[in-house]
Formats: sequence, structure tokens, C-alpha cells
Amino acid sequence: MNGEFAAFLFMSSLLISFGGLVFFWMLTRHRERTQMIEKGADASLFQSEPRKKNYFIIMLLGVLFVCLSLGIGLGFLLDGWLENAGYYNGYGDRPGPYFFGIFFMLGVGFVISFFLNKKLINKE
Repeated sequence: MNGEFAAFLFMSSLLISFGGLVFFWMLTRHRERTQMIEKGADASLFQSEPRKKNYFIIMLLGVLFVCLSLGIGLGFLLDGWLENAGYYNGYGDRPGPYFFGIFFMLGVGFVISFFLNKKLINKE
């Protein structure tokens, strides 16, 4: 069996299985609601109340992605500075400044998002 054909079979079976599960879920949900209405339940029971939007996750992801990119840039600058200062001898991969920059800026991002969330909660 060819590798591409095997991948095609796997992906198509995965897609068909997922579609079957969604169809079965929708079908049983419809049947359940129909039976409840036939027994006298109010149809408004199935309508959910509008929820208040919470933008915390979107704000958190935005701040973290910005801080992640700033951390990569900080790691790049630290790597260049340490190489020019003579702390690195020879060639090779030096992931230390990048790890420091990324984790430092992600920590800063979490602190910023905490204070932004606190400000958002107090505003409401």
C-alpha cells in the first residue's frame, strides 16, 4: 500500500467518523426535543439566555503573542550582545538567550494581562 493512499484512507475515515458522530448527536438531540415538545414542554426551554461576552481569553492571547514576539527579539539582541562582548568562543547553537527572552517576556505578558483583567473587572 502506498504511503499517500494510506494517508488518504486515514484522513477520509477520520472525516467520515467525525461527520457520523456529529450527525448522530444532532439526530438524537432533535428527537429528544421533539419528544419533549410532544409531552407538553415549552419550546422556549431550548433557547439559551444571551451571555455576557468575556474578552479575557482574547486579551490574554493577544498580550502573550505580542510578548512572545518581543521575547524572540530580546533573545536575538541578547545573543548578538553576548557574542560581541566576547562571552561566546567558537561557533554553535546558543539557545540560552532565546529561552531567557521568551520566558521573561511571557512572564511580563502574564503580569500585564492580570492587571488588564483586573482593570476590566473593576470597570464593569
